[in-house]
Amino acid sequence: MSDSHNPRESEAENVENAEGSTGLYDWGDNVDTSTFEQILEMDDDEEEREFSRSIVIGFFEQAETTFTQIEAALESKDLPKLSSLGHFLKGSSATLGLTKVKNSCEKIQHFGQKKDQEGIADEDDEDKCLKRIEETFQTLKKDYVEAVNILKTFFGINSQDGSTTEDEQIPKTVTSLISTVTKEEDEKEKEATTILTPVVTSTITSTIVSLET
Repeated sequence: MSDSHNPRESEAENVENAEGSTGLYDWGDNVDTSTFEQILEMDDDEEEREFSRSIVIGFFEQAETTFTQIEAALESKDLPKLSSLGHFLKGSSATLGLTKVKNSCEKIQHFGQKKDQEGIADEDDEDKCLKRIEETFQTLKKDYVEAVNILKTFFGINSQDGSTTEDEQIPKTVTSLISTVTKEEDEKEKEATTILTPVVTSTITSTIVSLET
C-alpha cells in the first residue's frame, strides 16, 4: 500500500518549524550561517528575537534607500559615488552574513574605482565601468530579493505590513533601533545616525569579529 504524502504540506511544516531556528533552516549560499548566528546570539529571547529582527528590518530600509541612490548615481554617471555606495552597503550586508549581496556590493565598489571586479587591475574606460556596475546592480537586486525572502520567512515577517506572524509590530526606523539598543546594552550615549553599519558596530563589537572593509 502506497504512502500518501503531500510534499507541499511537508514544505509548509518545515518552514513553520524553521522560524527562529538556524538549526532547522537551510540558508543555502545566500547567508553565512556562522556570521548570522553571532547576531542571533545577541537576542535575549530566542522566540521573539527582537534585537536581531530589528537589525534585519533596519537593513531592509537601508538597502532600499541605497538602491535608490545607486540608480541616481548611475543616471549621473558618478563613479566615485557608486564606489562609495557599494562600499557602504557591503559593510552592513557582510555584518549580517549576506554573502551574495556583499559580493555584488564589493564589485560595484571596485568598478566605481575604475578597477576590475577583484579591485586589482585598472580600467580606464569609464563607460565600461558604468556598464559593469549596471549589470552587477541587476544581480545585486536579485540577490537582495532572495535574501529578503529567506530572512522574512525565518523571522516570520509579513511581507506586506512588516508585522510578525503574531501581528506584532516591528520597529520601522533605524533611529528607533538606536534608542532601543542603547538602552538594552547600557552603552555610553552615542551620536544618533540613520545608517545601519554604525549601529551594528556600536552594539555588537565586543561579540563579533570585526569584518575587513
